Amino acid sequence: MTTETVQSAQNKKRLVILDKPWKEILYAVSGFGPNLLMVLLGAYFTDAINPAALPEGSLQAITTVSLILPAIFPILWMLAKIFDGLIDIPLAALTDRLRTKWGRRRIPIAIAFIPMVVSYALMWIPIGGEDQLVNTIWITTMALIFFTTYTMSLIAFYGSLSNMCANENQRIKVSSYKAFFDTIVYALVYALVPITLEKLGVHIDKFTFMLLPLMLTMLIPLFMIKEGDKWEKKMINEGYDITPLKEEEKVGVWESIKLTFTNKVFLRWLIVNLCSFFGLQMFLVAMNALILGGMGLTGAQMTILNTFAFAPVPIMLYLFKKVRDKKGLRFAYQISLVSFSVAIFAFLICNKFVLGEGNVTLKIVIGTLGSIIGSWAIGSFFMMPYMIPAQISSVEEKLTKRNHSAMYFAAQAVTSSVVGAIASSLVYEYIKMLFVSKAASGIVYAESLAEAATKFGVAENTVFNLGVLLVPVIVALFCMIAFGFTFLMPKNYSPKIVAKSLGLEKEYQENKHLFIEEKDQVVEEEVLGVNIVLFLLSGSIFGAIWRYGILKNINAFKEKKIGVVHYIVSLLFPPYFAYVVYVANKALVKKCHENGLKVKDLSVLYLILSLIGLNIISYIIMQVHLNKLAKKLNV
Repeated sequence: MTTETVQSAQNKKRLVILDKPWKEILYAVSGFGPNLLMVLLGAYFTDAINPAALPEGSLQAITTVSLILPAIFPILWMLAKIFDGLIDIPLAALTDRLRTKWGRRRIPIAIAFIPMVVSYALMWIPIGGEDQLVNTIWITTMALIFFTTYTMSLIAFYGSLSNMCANENQRIKVSSYKAFFDTIVYALVYALVPITLEKLGVHIDKFTFMLLPLMLTMLIPLFMIKEGDKWEKKMINEGYDITPLKEEEKVGVWESIKLTFTNKVFLRWLIVNLCSFFGLQMFLVAMNALILGGMGLTGAQMTILNTFAFAPVPIMLYLFKKVRDKKGLRFAYQISLVSFSVAIFAFLICNKFVLGEGNVTLKIVIGTLGSIIGSWAIGSFFMMPYMIPAQISSVEEKLTKRNHSAMYFAAQAVTSSVVGAIASSLVYEYIKMLFVSKAASGIVYAESLAEAATKFGVAENTVFNLGVLLVPVIVALFCMIAFGFTFLMPKNYSPKIVAKSLGLEKEYQENKHLFIEEKDQVVEEEVLGVNIVLFLLSGSIFGAIWRYGILKNINAFKEKKIGVVHYIVSLLFPPYFAYVVYVANKALVKKCHENGLKVKDLSVLYLILSLIGLNIISYIIMQVHLNKLAKKLNV
């Protein structure tokens, strides 16, 4: 590339589609509805139609008997899940190669939406009554339709991330927001659904129909994705650089598959993801049985454990980002795998087989501790599968002009579907039919606890489900295998590192202008709305982190630093924060005035607010001032 060409490219206006924080957040929420209903399907559906591992009369079951053939359905369900993965590849190729005047990503979403909603609803309606064979065939058929249309919608959405996001930093932000909303999904499904069913007195199938309108969030990308010949022509005429949206190479299906599965940096991540996903998927599908059946807790008590698992996730995501910035993405993810491996053993320790029928308080204490430890991992499990493929495909696209980003998500989805199907639809569905007894030796296969007790010839209170005892061990094992494979991953996934891993170092040096690298910031700008939400969701716990961030930013330009000791004392002895915030704000106001920003000195107000416990107001105003200062200094 000549110097003139580079200068010409650099003189063009930079195109940023998601140019406002609210747009980043809105785009990230696109898959909220379908994801929530998909997670609910994975968490409750197989137990709802075959309640062998649930207590008698559970509202999480459609009826008290198995509606499907227990010996055949797990195989068919596994094959449907594998099909769900396999269909990703042709659908990804379709969305990558599709050329219409409306673009390539919006059309698949529009076509798939109605069949996706209808097939999902029909899956929860066993038309055969108690005829297990009819229901098995019906549910499998509806599942195939739903998985196909759901995949088409989500693959098109994920494939758009590489173009919708301007750089790695924005990709990480959108992925973090996506992980945040996924956390809300899991919190709703696992923490609120059990207690909601009890309060409303409705079974899981009826409750599912109430949530169907949430599917409408999948239509958000139809209005936000910017693409198509007419739009590209308009952007070029207005002087925007839309490279490499123009002059792309068309990538054939087999070539796209080859490029994806020979990409070493992607394959190394894929191995790690598959191992952790196997364990995670088994845990998620077994969670209700682990808590209700294995630990013997109620729906309300289950809500307590899941609240402690999901409520801290926004804070954990924030800390994950900080650890990533300091130690690298690989190290941050390694901590996640280890923490989840440790946390999962709480379910084994608290099982009725170990602690007995009583000891409810002890079970809740141990379970809560495990939930808090595991919350560190939950957010990263949501974020990583979106962020890494999008980053790799974006770098490859800009350096080679080959856009097949959807294929990376398809490859990840198809392999994840296979291992997920094996973990949840085959392994778990079979091991949950196994029972052991303290009063008799051996293992029996049965459709219910009562049947198992009869086969053993013992009382029911001496019989325990073996599957819920094995799940924590299997999950921890696969997380630690994933931990071992993480050492194959690069420390970070910056454009430079990804380009080097792809053997495109020369192309990267020639096209550095295509990458908007994140600059070293004098003052870090924060999204105020997100911080406020984190503060409220965490019950003000996030305030300690927010306070530290504010003081750290002020220390970046304050001659006499506010030491860590002052920060710690202000947490332990709240009135001391009156002094800290007064001194800190004086320095902030002075720096703002030096840079031509007209801000009022509210140091006395902050002092008073700190004494009456309203520090959130101080945080908000000071953050607004810091954000204004960041725009001045970070140039």
